[in-house]
Amino acid sequence: MFRMNHKHYTDETMTNQSTMKTFFDFFTKPFIWVANFTRHVLLLLVFLLVLWLIFGGERINLTDKTALVIAPKGFVVDQYSGDPKSQALQNIQGSDIPETRMRDILKAIDLATEDDKISALVLNPDYMWGAGLANLREIERAVDRFRTNSGKPVIAMATNLSQGQYYFANLADEILMDPQGFLFLQGFGSYRNYFKDGLDKLGVDVHLFKVGEYKSAAEPYVRNDMSQEAKEAGLHFMNDLWETYLTGIAKRRGLSTEVIKEIVELQAQKLIEKNGSVADMALDNGLVDRIMKKPFMHKHIAEYSSFDDDNNHFRSIDFEDYLSLKGNNKTLSQNRIAVVVAEGTIVGGEQPPGTIGGASTSALLQQARLDRTVKAVVLRVNSPGGGVYPSEQIRREVDALKIAGKPVVVSMGNVAASGGYWVSMTADTIWADEATITGSIGIYGLLMTYPELFNKLGIHTDGVGTTKWVGAFSPDKDLDPEFADLIQSNIEYGYEQFITSVATARGLSVDMVDRIARGRVWTAKQAHDLGLIDQLGGLEDAIKDAANKANVDEEYELVWVEQTLSLTDQLLVDFMAKAASQLNFNNPSNAVKLQKLLQPYQAELTLLLSQQPGQVLEMAHCFCDFSRLP
Repeated sequence: MFRMNHKHYTDETMTNQSTMKTFFDFFTKPFIWVANFTRHVLLLLVFLLVLWLIFGGERINLTDKTALVIAPKGFVVDQYSGDPKSQALQNIQGSDIPETRMRDILKAIDLATEDDKISALVLNPDYMWGAGLANLREIERAVDRFRTNSGKPVIAMATNLSQGQYYFANLADEILMDPQGFLFLQGFGSYRNYFKDGLDKLGVDVHLFKVGEYKSAAEPYVRNDMSQEAKEAGLHFMNDLWETYLTGIAKRRGLSTEVIKEIVELQAQKLIEKNGSVADMALDNGLVDRIMKKPFMHKHIAEYSSFDDDNNHFRSIDFEDYLSLKGNNKTLSQNRIAVVVAEGTIVGGEQPPGTIGGASTSALLQQARLDRTVKAVVLRVNSPGGGVYPSEQIRREVDALKIAGKPVVVSMGNVAASGGYWVSMTADTIWADEATITGSIGIYGLLMTYPELFNKLGIHTDGVGTTKWVGAFSPDKDLDPEFADLIQSNIEYGYEQFITSVATARGLSVDMVDRIARGRVWTAKQAHDLGLIDQLGGLEDAIKDAANKANVDEEYELVWVEQTLSLTDQLLVDFMAKAASQLNFNNPSNAVKLQKLLQPYQAELTLLLSQQPGQVLEMAHCFCDFSRLP
């Protein structure tokens, strides 16, 4: 009887469910059909848009008597930052920080040298937000090669000139400046915010463990001002960097460095004498060559190229369009020199381009090691350092390449200090530009606790543990003095490991390395005299050295080993890049302006946020990055 009732109940339930399903399908199917139809229409529209962008967009043509325009947008970098898909999407939205790869500028200039259709080189710094002095000097060498080997003129046209923009414009034979333009040279300096009193008011205790009186990266958390040692070391390398900058300006202006220094010091007085006209002051003091409004600039440059079809601008081609016309010209060479870029702050794990990940950068070096066609590797380092372990992780891959019989040559960019030096030190040869900032050999640890903050909030901590070490890392408890001694001992061990490795790699005594280390920063020119680097020169010099060490000389192909995209992702990125090229980004959004404002603090924030619970933030990091000279 029970079973029959159960069966009757089950049949009735199934009937009800079937009725409900029919009723639900009746009302939802039209909506599903509309959604599917809309999705297919959108996909069709996207497909048609792709076809238009690829085949129906404006054609790029290169004709005789065309000027190649080098107009970097945003920051000049060795490697684009972030995931390519996210970056392309932000580019379309106008919310990205614009970046221009230095390698693209160099390649375009070198190709134009032998191109008969290119009649002149035009430098336009108006949209360049910043570039490190070492990168600017790399571009300078390329411009000099263009001028020497082609005999073609180089002209700069500019409106407002910051310090970095002026160095870039000064690479030209003549500088044309707008009468309403602005020019200001300020020198080098380092000013930071110091947070000790603020943290004390909040009830946050910062415990700093370090070796070396010059290791000043974490001073803002434990002091209200810069230490005397930091001031002394900072001025020592910044004065040398400033001399390098002034020498580059003076050489091309036909003036002495003393005269340039005097112009900088008396800018206000000289401007008053010219009734406030910066352009007239710059012209009168030999900093620029001609004062012209834009239409007259175009007319002047057209004398070396020609007028375009509208007859109101000089005939030109942007360097990015020029590179797209020239293509990659890849070969299937069995002799390759691989370039691996390590740019940004060094942190653990897998990281996107623009940040150095211990795992991801090591994987790129491993990829080069396992590729039989790669005969040597150039590691391009542009980093103020970061985490200790990820730095060592990358250095071990450098050693693995050497063990595999592949020479490793380091090319230091704008900065390769602390952890940036750590990853470089065991390479076969270290190259650096005179303006590279390096050294800062030392490590420190940082641990924050805030029991006083909890007390202010009326929050109390209590409990039991099997040993006295339980809860030693807890931020809501006072730091145990014995535990602090343990951490300091470990930091000192790490420092000894660092200087011993440097001594072994550089053929110096440990005592000698300790005297020039202790967190002190040097320019590459100073570091070369101290034996910390091997050669003064740029990326091109390092590549030639690597080829020579691999015995392939001129018979090699240069490849950049970077994180790769799938075919689908690459098509998506190419499509978004093409779409972005149709849009106007001359007026950055408020979000971009905010990102630009926060840029100087990005490295520190990245490091602080990378701290894992229950550990001391142990770092080989230097706050000495001038890689984006304003």
